Amino acid sequence: MKPNDSLKWIDAQQERLVETLLELSSVNSGTGNLAGLQKMEAAFTELFTPVADTAASLPSAEAQLADLEGNVQTLQYGKMLNFRKRPQAPVQVLLMGHMDTVFPADHHFQVPALADDNVMKGPGVADMKGGILVMLTALQAFEQSGDDRLGWEVLLNADEETGSHGSKQMIAESAKRAHAGMIYEPALADGTLSRARKGSGNFVLVARGQSAHAGREFEKGRNAILALSNAMIDLAALTDLPRGLTVNIARINGGTAYNVVPDTAVCQFNIRCHSKADQQDIAGKLQQLLQQWNSEQAAEFELHGGFTRPPKEVTPGHQLLMDWTAQCGEDLNIEVGFKDTGGCCDGNNMADAGLPNIDTLGVLGAHIHTDKEYMLVDSLAERAKLSLLLLQRLATEGEQLIALKEAN
Repeated sequence: MKPNDSLKWIDAQQERLVETLLELSSVNSGTGNLAGLQKMEAAFTELFTPVADTAASLPSAEAQLADLEGNVQTLQYGKMLNFRKRPQAPVQVLLMGHMDTVFPADHHFQVPALADDNVMKGPGVADMKGGILVMLTALQAFEQSGDDRLGWEVLLNADEETGSHGSKQMIAESAKRAHAGMIYEPALADGTLSRARKGSGNFVLVARGQSAHAGREFEKGRNAILALSNAMIDLAALTDLPRGLTVNIARINGGTAYNVVPDTAVCQFNIRCHSKADQQDIAGKLQQLLQQWNSEQAAEFELHGGFTRPPKEVTPGHQLLMDWTAQCGEDLNIEVGFKDTGGCCDGNNMADAGLPNIDTLGVLGAHIHTDKEYMLVDSLAERAKLSLLLLQRLATEGEQLIALKEAN
């Protein structure tokens, strides 16, 4: 099939893509809804298998995380899907998406619908079931060309929205096999793609004091909430906006009745920063604070969690991919711009494994993670065409990325 014919073929898929996206987004697949994720696995297996050489369903690893009661829980995640084509080809690209959404099974936002001819609202329509369909359509069009210079691997995980704890190792392994990464998080509504990303860490601080009757034996108690409150002030003081370093106290829990000195209090917090050096620096400061709090003996403190998303910094390989993507946009009369963001995704993990990647190749949309999430319908075909041109560019000029990888 000629290049122009491939683009016309993608345009002809628009109606089918809309119908498929409405079907996919009508199934709840919140990260904790394993039954819903099983349905997504079946649906995407059926869609991707015809275009791949191999298809596999892989278990995700378990994760140990502290809950709001201060207890360490073992969390299980849905399975990952892996599809491969021409693993022997000289140039390899890893395409990635996630099947999970942030909306649990009991959330009120469940039903996708067309608000008008070009706006679809619904859970996951932008983040990122629409993006996965963009990926699939681009691969289907590329395979019609018969070009065997490019091999590809698709990895769809089921835990991205909670940090990719269960799929982190698989992402690293797949990234090592590739020369470029393409990830289908949504672009902004104006078409802007992400450039550099901050790194992120999620932590749980547990304070354990001594319970006592607030009237009879108040002096025998050690108030865990009060001790945790002082610790949270110390944490918040670590924020350094000029450096782009933020500490967000996200959630707290503790106490029982009015007349009981609370013996347990828990705080969940998030830290974001621009560089690995900043992550190392802040990790050291957290340990110093932990020693300080425990030496004061107002409570015994435990710190759980860590940095799970390393920063994604701009490398020569990343810059080359951005340049190619912008040029592909020009070929389609699409203006493709980039800007830095404080958000994180699996592109952070790919970059940490040494793989340059573009991580917002999905549909155009906004208000993700809210009950106002929407995507622009015409971006389904538009972004599939952009990905197709980028795949073609990788097939013809991917040796430049190979040289950069070997140089590093």
